[in-house]
Amino acid sequence: MRSLVLFAILLAGERIQFDDHFQPRYTAQQLTGSAAATRHGLELWAATESGRTLIRRFDTREYEIAVREEPIESGSGEAPQPGIATLMGTNDRTKVKAYTLILNPPKPAAEIEHATKDEPYTPAQVMAAAWAAEMLHIDFYSRGISLPHHSRTDFQSEWREVAQQLGFPRLTHGDESDDRRRGPTVIIWRRQ
Repeated sequence: MRSLVLFAILLAGERIQFDDHFQPRYTAQQLTGSAAATRHGLELWAATESGRTLIRRFDTREYEIAVREEPIESGSGEAPQPGIATLMGTNDRTKVKAYTLILNPPKPAAEIEHATKDEPYTPAQVMAAAWAAEMLHIDFYSRGISLPHHSRTDFQSEWREVAQQLGFPRLTHGDESDDRRRGPTVIIWRRQ
């Protein structure tokens, strides 16, 4: 079985390796330097066709995505928009485009509010939705598409597809100012 070293995604400061079935193979540092929910969420997202597509897309030295875990006010994850030089340089294959993915994993015993069968209810499922949502933002950034993009038809279409693949067909992805938001949203857990 071969191992795919993903050039782009760094977890606990080290590059993530995937086997040929897109299962992550964690280093000792990644196991001790990241939450179990973050790793299990990555596994759930990587098992989707949308996840595998983005993993393959970012498997090049052109991209670097640094994953950090930290408390954030806005929910379970965030992918800050990169600087203008990164957005403008999307067509320059010789330059490394760096992105940040921030995850806010719930504690193992955390109760997820308002959980139904159509929305994430375990910490791993919350993190799978966060991986999916924030990697979708990074995908748009990597194509030179700046914020806001929640209201874009293509963004919502891609989000609905990955949410369906994760088993959460009613899970929407917007922000709190989005008047169109109905039903459960990707912002499902906030650190107290």
